[in-house]
Amino acid sequence: MTKILCGVALGLVVLIGQVAAAIEPAAAAVSREQRVALDSYRAAQVRGYLEGSSKDMVVYLADSVRLMPGYQKTVLGKADATTYHQAFLKRFQVSAYERHAIEAVDLGSRVMEIGRFTMTLAEKAPAAKGAAEAQTLAGKYMDLWEKTSTGKLVLHTAGWNYDQFPKDQDQFRFADVPSVHIALRARAPVSAGISFELAALVKLEESVIVQHDGKTWSLFYADDGILLPNHRAPVSGRKALDEYAVEHAKALPVFEKLDLRTDKIDDLGRYVVEYSSAVVSWRVGESSGVNLGKNIRVWRRAENGALQIWRAIAMYD
Repeated sequence: MTKILCGVALGLVVLIGQVAAAIEPAAAAVSREQRVALDSYRAAQVRGYLEGSSKDMVVYLADSVRLMPGYQKTVLGKADATTYHQAFLKRFQVSAYERHAIEAVDLGSRVMEIGRFTMTLAEKAPAAKGAAEAQTLAGKYMDLWEKTSTGKLVLHTAGWNYDQFPKDQDQFRFADVPSVHIALRARAPVSAGISFELAALVKLEESVIVQHDGKTWSLFYADDGILLPNHRAPVSGRKALDEYAVEHAKALPVFEKLDLRTDKIDDLGRYVVEYSSAVVSWRVGESSGVNLGKNIRVWRRAENGALQIWRAIAMYD
């Protein structure tokens, strides 16, 4: 029955793609002014981490900013995002931090930057206990900037993850920072148009993941797609995405339940930003558990009208 329903869903998606409106222009390169703003924010982050102060970082945040850190629940709003940065710098001493962009593009009402970072940090400890052992972590990030009425950019969304497991994931969780499990909140309502189309695609995606069908899973991605997955380096281009999807699908556990959820959609025309999450009930042998995760996915409409994932990043709560 699941396969039949997913086949119907896929048919609806194809039909929607075939009757889609004319394709809008592709993403544009960022302007000189936008580049200056992005470079300034990156510099403020480097300075803030190394100096142990978040004051220069948080001035760039929109009032409704959404932070999606690896291993931390989603942080909503500038006040709570400020609290998160303060808590991070209170817990950790960062001795080295580098951040560089892979790509920056103008998507219309949003500007997106994806990139890489490395940081060397150690948990601060009382003097009596001595210095904690430092670790160096590499990671990826996706920033989405909002254009204000004056043309100024403010940080709308920031998500980041790590190429490898840190020594202790719980070190990166801050219980005192107001934050939410987006996966346990309401889904975005489904109505005619883009929300209906995405709902059909996500339902099909659930099915192929549960079936460990990597070949079909890879078809969700554009030929020039870039995936920023958890616990490994970026995956870019058709060949690498195909290989990753097959390899990753084979390594997945048995899913007793997989619930993929979309809680927010920003329809930018040819590009669609989907904020999504997952509730995963899994089993491996006699072990089992429930994990929560979150994603930012930028879908792009192809010339034939089909929506494909163009850029994506995933984080665990």
